[in-house]
Amino acid sequence: MDDKTLLKTFGFNLKIERMKLKKSQEEIAEALNFSTVYVSNIESGKHNISFVNALKFCEYYKLPVDYFLQER
Repeated sequence: MDDKTLLKTFGFNLKIERMKLKKSQEEIAEALNFSTVYVSNIESGKHNISFVNALKFCEYYKLPVDYFLQER
């Protein structure tokens, strides 16, 4: 999987999980101490995410990293 696809897949899966919880990007950003723009850019695959921040999302959603890397 190339870098662009990887970022888009990770972001798409984050968005799906957020929507399952019926949370807004603003709510996720506030909970994780990120900006709403950052959350939006990660979900759309426009911004590279650090491993530390990826783990923060995983901890919040209570899912392993590899879950977010699977194409759906």
